[in-house]
Amino acid sequence: MPTVKDVYNLIDSFVPFDTAEEWDNPGLLAGNPGQKVTKAVFALDATSQIIESAAESGAQLIVTHHPVIFKPVSSVLKDSLVYSLIENGLSVICAHTNFDFANGGVNDTLCEKLGLSGFYRQHGSLFNIAEFKEGITPVEFVKGIKKSLGADVRYNKNGKTIYKAAVLCGGGAGYLEEAHNLGCDALVTGDAGHHHFLDADVYGMTLAAAGHFETEFPAVEILASLVEKNFEDIECIRADQKSPVCLM
Repeated sequence: MPTVKDVYNLIDSFVPFDTAEEWDNPGLLAGNPGQKVTKAVFALDATSQIIESAAESGAQLIVTHHPVIFKPVSSVLKDSLVYSLIENGLSVICAHTNFDFANGGVNDTLCEKLGLSGFYRQHGSLFNIAEFKEGITPVEFVKGIKKSLGADVRYNKNGKTIYKAAVLCGGGAGYLEEAHNLGCDALVTGDAGHHHFLDADVYGMTLAAAGHFETEFPAVEILASLVEKNFEDIECIRADQKSPVCLM
């Protein structure tokens, strides 16, 4: 019977944890490495709802993208996520930035979901790049994103025709200037603030923010399929998780 450590080692072989950004905190963040695993739940975040449903299902392991422990904690008290995990005998493995930019990882999955054939990794940066020989209008581009992700997309209206687009999952709007310096006409990401859209107008670029959850959740299936393929004894449960952001 496979253990938590066996699952950790498998994920590490696919998206090595030591390739994560220095500020990140991926890995086995709670639980028992030697615990036998018959059921595992896969989700973007280990929320209280995910922990509760995992415990009710009889799972021993939760695998997420976002780390359940990000900043150092000075106490673990009742009703906290970490306390709930320990109380329910659940281990948690989190694959974050090591998964974001790996081959076949989160950013690659986003490009595939968007139908961007022929995308490539920009050397020396975090971006995937897609090019359009015929050019595409910003409105057509954003409509395609909305349809592909089933997401509400925020964007600015002063972009020019798009021949080259950068793609960066999650909170990538802070890299807008870098995308501009690479000659990109657009940046697709999850989150963006007011000033990012103003900057996009100045650059004559289209900034499309399709939601942090929406740009990253599709990749959860990659980890679930990986474990399912390699450990027949583990039942892999895909969490029915929705974005925490509500729209009126």
